[in-house]
Amino acid sequence: MVDEAPVIRRGIPPMFASTPEIRSIRCFSEMPAVDELAGYDVLVLGLHSRRDLGLLRLAHDLAVVCRLVLLCTSVTTAAALALLDAGADGYLTTDADAKAFREAVLCVARGHTYLHRPVADLIRGNSSPVTPKLAPREAELLGYLAIGLTHAQAARRMGVAVGTVETYVRRIRTKCAISGPMRLARVAREARLQLMLGCQPN
Repeated sequence: MVDEAPVIRRGIPPMFASTPEIRSIRCFSEMPAVDELAGYDVLVLGLHSRRDLGLLRLAHDLAVVCRLVLLCTSVTTAAALALLDAGADGYLTTDADAKAFREAVLCVARGHTYLHRPVADLIRGNSSPVTPKLAPREAELLGYLAIGLTHAQAARRMGVAVGTVETYVRRIRTKCAISGPMRLARVAREARLQLMLGCQPN
C-alpha cells in the first residue's frame, strides 16, 4: 500500500486481519523503488490529488513486477482513469467498505480485474464493446497489451511462449480486421474495459 494519508495507511491492515490469503502487508507514505515491489503480488496506490496523478507515469514499470489497484478519493476520477486506461488491474474509491477492499485485492491477486461497483455504474454504457468473439486467452492477452506490456512480458504473465502470444495477436487482428498497431491498441483498451465491467462481484 502506498498512500500519503496516514489515516488510510492505518486503516488498511485491519481490513485484512481475518483474511488468511493475505500473508503480508506493508504501507509506504511514498513510492519505493520499483524493484523493491517485486516481492509483492498487489500494490494499492492512493491517488487523491493532481500531484499524485504523476505516479501514473510508473504504471507500465509497475505492471511488470506486480498487479496494481488504484485507490481514488473520487468516483469520477476512478472512472476517468479506467476509461483512459491508466494501466491498473483494479479501481477502488476511499468510500469502499472492508469487503470491497478484500474483494479487490484478492481478485486482482488471482489475475482478474476489479472495478468498484459505483465506478462501473458510472462508466457502463460509455464504452464500445469489442464485437468479435474472442477466446478467453485472446481477451486476456489484449488486457496485458492495453496496459503496455510487450509480447515477452505478456507471455511471462500468461505462462506461455512468446510465439504463442504472437499467434494470439495474429488471430485477434484477423477477427477484429485490424491493420495497424494503433487500432490494436484501441481494441485492447476497449476489451480490457469490457472485461472489467463484466467481472463485477455479486
